[in-house]
Amino acid sequence: MNRLYDTVEPTVIDEDLLKQCIEEQGTASEAGRIAKKEGLDFSEVESLRLDFKNVLKIDNLWFFTNLVKLNLDNNIIEKIQNLDSLIHLEWLDLSFNNIEKIEGLDKLTKLKDLTLYNNQITALENMDKLVNLHVFSIGNNNLSQIDNVVYLRRFRELSCLNVAGNPFAEGDYKSYVVAHLPLLPT
Repeated sequence: MNRLYDTVEPTVIDEDLLKQCIEEQGTASEAGRIAKKEGLDFSEVESLRLDFKNVLKIDNLWFFTNLVKLNLDNNIIEKIQNLDSLIHLEWLDLSFNNIEKIEGLDKLTKLKDLTLYNNQITALENMDKLVNLHVFSIGNNNLSQIDNVVYLRRFRELSCLNVAGNPFAEGDYKSYVVAHLPLLPT
């Protein structure tokens, strides 16, 4: 449970929040000014930042059909869900949340960069469809079994991995990782 959850009211991802975030991100650019003036078409948005918004549940993102980059870090999200319509997503940051299980990623087959740093994840699982994964950050979680690393062998494109800060990552874990992930650059 996140330390903020008890003291701050969780935020719902609704149309107002989405518009506010898009306008904040685009205000400095010409595209942001035009969007603010003429209205927003969520299906044209390629990058969305919903970080530090105290979001509890991922929801209402299905209109973002061309989204490539999504920041949901530093919230209080407990479950990965409702991302199925984001089939063009290549970059997803869910770091610093309260996620306990990897799930809900099956439709994100174009995903190249996944950050789940600083959650409460206990096992590497349910990522079989992420065949394009290049960067995976799973540090500072609750992975206690070093053999979780073997699951990552299926990701032939994986070139960057962070597992530091997990219970298994004490002592000489790096040689185990290198031995079981020979395609990973050292």
